[in-house]
Formats: sequence, C-alpha cells, structure tokens
Amino acid sequence: MAYTVLTLALVSTILFFWLYHLMKNCFCRYFCIYRNQKNGSIVTKQATILSVNTLKLGKRPLLELLLLFDNLSGYPIHRKIRVWDSRPYLDRFKADKKIPIGINLAKKPKDPVYLSLNESRISFTFVLICSIKLIVYVSGCYLLVSEAINKVFASPDQYENIFANSNIWYSGFSLLVIVVIAYPLLVKIGLLSNKSAKSLKWDLIYYGRTVSAEITSFRDTGTLVNHNPLVEFFYSFKDDSGNLIKGSDKKIVGKLEIDTLSDIETMDVTYLPKDPSLSKLAENLEAKGLSKHLTFIFLLALFIFSANVIFWFYQTVF
Repeated sequence: MAYTVLTLALVSTILFFWLYHLMKNCFCRYFCIYRNQKNGSIVTKQATILSVNTLKLGKRPLLELLLLFDNLSGYPIHRKIRVWDSRPYLDRFKADKKIPIGINLAKKPKDPVYLSLNESRISFTFVLICSIKLIVYVSGCYLLVSEAINKVFASPDQYENIFANSNIWYSGFSLLVIVVIAYPLLVKIGLLSNKSAKSLKWDLIYYGRTVSAEITSFRDTGTLVNHNPLVEFFYSFKDDSGNLIKGSDKKIVGKLEIDTLSDIETMDVTYLPKDPSLSKLAENLEAKGLSKHLTFIFLLALFIFSANVIFWFYQTVF
C-alpha cells in the first residue's frame, strides 16, 4: 500500500496548496488591510503625483501613478501604484496633485503602498463571490478524494500496481530536482531573492537613506545574465554620524560598459540608519530584475505539474 498512500498524500498536498493560494488571493488583500487599520499597522502619508499613465480606458480606467513621498525615515522616495479610477470626471489623479496613501507595514516584504482615499470596508458582494469560489473548490476536492478513497480501497492490490508503475513519479522527481538545484543557484547569483533578501530590500526602500558612495574596487563574478557580466562593486560612504562604512553589491553591466567601469568614481547607495552595515546600490532597489518573472515561471510550472497529476489521478481512478 506504500504507493497508494504516497499517491493519495501527493494529491491531497496539491489540493491543499492551491486551496491556500485561493484563500490568500480571495481574502488577504481586503481583510488584511481592514484588520491592519484596526491594529495600527497602517501609516498614512500625503504623496505627490509625478506622472499618470493610462493602462486601460473605459468607464473605470486603470491608471499607473508615479508618486513622490517621504519614507518612514523621512527620506523622499518614489513608487508606482495602480488604481482603478471609479470617478474619472472628478480629475483626482493629475500630475502635481496630492493624494493620500497608506503604507501597510504588515505586508512586508511585499509592496505595501496603496491608495487610501477612505477607510477600507468589506464588500458583501466580494465576500459572497469569494465564498462561492471556496465552496465550489472544497466541494469538488471532497467529492474527488472521498470517491477515490472508496474505489481505491475496494480494490487495493489493483490500484497499488497501477500507482507503482505510473510515470507520474518520474516527472515529479525530475521537477523536484530542478527546483531543489535551480532555486538555490538562482538565489546565489542574485536572480532570485529569498525571504531575508526581500525583507532587507523592503527595509532599505521604506526605512533607508541614500548617499553618494565612493567606488573603491570592483570584480567580475564570472556569471553572465543575458550575455551580460554580473559585477560586484565595493564601496565606502559616511553615515549620518560621520562613520566610514564599507560595503559591496552586485550589478548586471552591459558588455560594452565593462571597459569603462574603472572611470566610475561614485554611485548612489541606500543604507539603513539603524544599521549602516546593511546597504545596497540604490538602482538595484528600483530594478525589477528577473525575480518576479522567475517566481511566476516556477508557480506556472508547479500549476502545470499539479494539473497533470490531478488529471492523471482522475483518469486512473474513475
């Protein structure tokens, strides 16, 4: 019964994993903001609109706003947010206008900035739609698993042999090897960020200060990203107390720029006032990089694998 138990455990794990993501996407955004408003995790600020980019036209156009506001250390930063303009006739979102924003500290290390025109309220329609989604998903999972268990244990030897000789184990093992090997490698070379790296970046953006640092040296790491070298820069700067701080950070440099790196004398560096030893090149904090895209690719691969397993399980049992 070993293969039968492992197969049922694999299917159950997949179903619970996507149930978690469904619940997170359905309820977290609105309920978390509402909860955090009540426990004081929301910091409100006034932001100046630098530019407005219309992403989608219509009665409720989708806008991308470039905002300028002071971070939690009082240092001016700019961030982009997207908003649905439910009242375009009011011309609320124009360049040079000021709008209220909220910084949700509980969302760390995710982007915490959102439009805060009024207190967040829970929509009954939204809750109803999310509840229907969850009821349908959970009901489908229950019917699938319960009926499968009844059929499998009615003929245990037959299904044990089927599960033992299935090719699904080879594809699952291959995907596991790819994730276990590829993820640490991508994190090491800086294309993917782990949770601690994301938290540091979040702290530097929303608590950090930016100064001009002197470039003391640099080295080619030997890693190529899209045929461009990944270079590590070593720098030094003075913090608010006048102490000399040394640090380093990596940056992707164009092939044609590699010969001119020796001419670079200074670069902007962002550091944490409470711990100046934690710093990064300022442009790295703004660069989106491949991290978000690679994370999406991993999730997409996991979804395809999950769908294949569930489809194969359904065909085999029913």
